Amino acid sequence: MKTLGLIGGTTWHSTVDYYRQINELVNERLGGSNAARLILYSVNFREFYDTNHREGWPGIERLVCDIARKLEAAGAEGLILCANTPHIVADALQASVRIPLIHIAEATAAEIKKAELSRVLLLGTGYTMELPFYKDILAKNGIETVVPDKETREWINTTIFDELAVGIFKPETKAEYVRIMRDLKNQEVEGVILGCTEIPVLIQPEECPLPAFDTIEIHAKAAVEWMLT
Repeated sequence: MKTLGLIGGTTWHSTVDYYRQINELVNERLGGSNAARLILYSVNFREFYDTNHREGWPGIERLVCDIARKLEAAGAEGLILCANTPHIVADALQASVRIPLIHIAEATAAEIKKAELSRVLLLGTGYTMELPFYKDILAKNGIETVVPDKETREWINTTIFDELAVGIFKPETKAEYVRIMRDLKNQEVEGVILGCTEIPVLIQPEECPLPAFDTIEIHAKAAVEWMLT
């Protein structure tokens, strides 16, 4: 089994699910008392958030690349970023280390292709919905991305940072996410990417009115496949 380095804490609520799911999947494959070989670096999300606002994504790139090098030096043989949005700096992170990064958007695109879908709704932070880093990978795999209108994107971004990121999961917020999915289902959208790793903490895929792609589960499965092959 290879040793996986996790860059987590963005936020810890979803990082807990990463840790649990990776260990459960390894145990399912190997049985007995087997568990995953992991090295976790969990950031202080407040510092991460403040760095982004103070320095922009170059500041996050510096921070994440430094963590990646530390994990590599500690013995990690591969890496994952335990969130969707930080993959904005994935290329720079990969260039800063000799070990592979298992990319969340690439793993998600593979699952969508396996389901034979070609037009999906992407929900996540404003960065994830609006910047090309995620949509470009989907497009290379023949997948068209749909995002909500500007007002809805702003509402989703606010709920992620003001509620989900601080551990507030309201039934009324879940209901509004469901309504958004249901409305966009009428625009010939075939599925939905839960493209912020806090969203699957709020709403389970089976509660969604569209076939849902839980990016924590997808990323964890891709990581375990890499670890055990």
